[in-house]
Amino acid sequence: MKTNVAPCAAIAGLICLLSTGCASIVSGRRADVTINSYPSNAHVVVRDDQGKDVASCTTPGTVSLKRNRKWGLPARYTASIESPGYETAEVPIRSTMNPWILGNVVFGGIPGLLVDNVTGAAWQPKDKEIHRDLLPSADQGPLVSQASPSITSPPDPMQPAAYVAEQPRSSASRTAMH
Repeated sequence: MKTNVAPCAAIAGLICLLSTGCASIVSGRRADVTINSYPSNAHVVVRDDQGKDVASCTTPGTVSLKRNRKWGLPARYTASIESPGYETAEVPIRSTMNPWILGNVVFGGIPGLLVDNVTGAAWQPKDKEIHRDLLPSADQGPLVSQASPSITSPPDPMQPAAYVAEQPRSSASRTAMH
């Protein structure tokens, strides 16, 4: 019996196409978020909505995060950015719908939508880059260097100038001048 391979290959290709989601193919299961701060070299810990540590880095750095927390629900994270002498910044990392999911309208259909929701690819972080300026810690006091010269206020123009008498020179300095 003779079989035609082309229709079988076309059907197999159609099944593969319908069993994947567009967002899953393009975006994947994880998303990268770049975190930066001033001052740099701050320590970052990213926690999920359960309070579990899921990633860490030093600024500037990039963390790779799962896109979903459960089937059909976007991931929610909080990044804690801390540096000695500065207050810790708590930054929420929220997700939004991935625009690649719209490709399922044309190619993936309902199976593609299901696959994208199961893999988490239906979601993406709202902000792919986060930058925070850390505030100086209140218990550190003013951040003034002890080595800097003290700044005096200008003289009051309403007060007369003070006269400083010239000090007599020593004999050694008089002979050096001649």
